[in-house]
Amino acid sequence: MIKFNHVYKIYEKDIKALDDLSFSVEKGEFVFLTGPSGAGKTTVFNLLYREDIPDMGTILVENSDIAHLARSRVPYYRRRIGFVFQDFKLLFDRSIFDNIALPLVLTSTAPEFIYKTVNDAIKRIGLEGREDVDPWHLSGGEKQKVALARAVILNPPFIMADEPTGNLDEENAWQIMTMLDELNRAGTTVMVASHNRDIVTRMGKRVIRLERGKAVE
Repeated sequence: MIKFNHVYKIYEKDIKALDDLSFSVEKGEFVFLTGPSGAGKTTVFNLLYREDIPDMGTILVENSDIAHLARSRVPYYRRRIGFVFQDFKLLFDRSIFDNIALPLVLTSTAPEFIYKTVNDAIKRIGLEGREDVDPWHLSGGEKQKVALARAVILNPPFIMADEPTGNLDEENAWQIMTMLDELNRAGTTVMVASHNRDIVTRMGKRVIRLERGKAVE
């Protein structure tokens, strides 16, 4: 499903964020991307989300080289990716319902379908009855659950989660990882960037470890 072929990404002052990086992730896999700060994890995610393009090499997603994807096609490509951010990226002036519904609204989905789908999602994350609450009144774990529900509301085949447990206590961290594992068991490809060695070890999933822009494990 995803294949990095000899990818380089070089920033100013000749800093190699990625240095001849090659790896692949098969459809339906659950993969952890690990490594110290500055190893290249965020760069990998930025490239996959088409926030950036490589200086050399190819990145294939479902056999399409996304580096050469026309700008007009990028929004459609992103609809097939659920992105979970460490800092949630919620809209704090909107309700839980509106935050989760946003991707459906942007794709001109019928209001009746939005109402049912979003309320079902709210029930699954355990926030039923709080649909009209705004994110200011949520705990960190609740915010991340809302962010995850929003990321998967379009049923994307691929989820990327960038340090999704970084700001959470142990209980909430495991709840988020359990939700991601359930999505993976249902067939979704999941890729998680994480510094949390305990979670990575206990989950028992495949690990790609980066150091200085290279895959070392």
